[in-house]
Amino acid sequence: MLPAGFREGCRSGVRVTVNSCHLRRLVLGAAVGFRVGQVRIFIESLRASGYGGDVAMLVGPFQWRLCAYLRRHGVRTVSTWSTRKLHGPIHAYRFEKFAKLVRAAEGRYDYVLVSDVRDVVFQRHPFEGITTRECRFYLEGAPWTFATEPVNRRWAKLLLSPADFARISTCRISCCGVVVGGIGPMTAYLERMAADLHALPLRLRREGGADTVFHNRIAYLRREVDLVIVENNLHVATVGIEPISSYAIGNDHFVLTADGRAPAICHQYDRLPDLQKAIEARFAPTLSSPANRGG
Repeated sequence: MLPAGFREGCRSGVRVTVNSCHLRRLVLGAAVGFRVGQVRIFIESLRASGYGGDVAMLVGPFQWRLCAYLRRHGVRTVSTWSTRKLHGPIHAYRFEKFAKLVRAAEGRYDYVLVSDVRDVVFQRHPFEGITTRECRFYLEGAPWTFATEPVNRRWAKLLLSPADFARISTCRISCCGVVVGGIGPMTAYLERMAADLHALPLRLRREGGADTVFHNRIAYLRREVDLVIVENNLHVATVGIEPISSYAIGNDHFVLTADGRAPAICHQYDRLPDLQKAIEARFAPTLSSPANRGG
């Protein structure tokens, strides 16, 4: 079963049934404030990938329609009250919630995947090939570094000391939108991220970008958790700052790398219109159904 904090739909006290072929795996996401249409591709592609294990999603306390949709797809929801004014953006605050949930579930799972939701599509089983326990930190596109990519440079200079920025400036950017690993290293990672973000003055937390900067500080400067840095476009394709020429669209509307492989997870696809169009076409048969038109 999931920890006591997990809920089914918008109700508490649920027990979890785990398919034996996916035993002891957990996928975590956050959909606070999202509509059904913003999570549908994530959920339906995850189930289409063959993953039948546990999924838990942070949702707002009054997102009943989303709760009902998630329940139909076997997703457990965790009611989460969050405002940017008090907690900062949900993509940062989620680390505090994830850390508590994973710590409580440490004896129940072997591997955990934490993921963005709105811009992620699964093309193969998300745990395929994940056989060692270290956290996997996935790189974004080359040749961008913290010194050369404008958005990440701004965040890093705002949130790091000049000495730390100098040390990290030549490093490639690792995206915190998809991280997977064994339950022990992932618990340590999430707790470190939660502590660093919580300690940040709220005015800076509200700026956004702190999650990416602190994730990379762990990767390159502190190495506080057991981790390995993984090249882009292997297990995960983080496409946002890659040229569109790095990708092709298969006949089945899957995103392929230039050498014809389909990464298990495609992230930030909404930043490249050609990819977004293909992925939405893959799921087009249910786009107009009544359940998917609402919020």
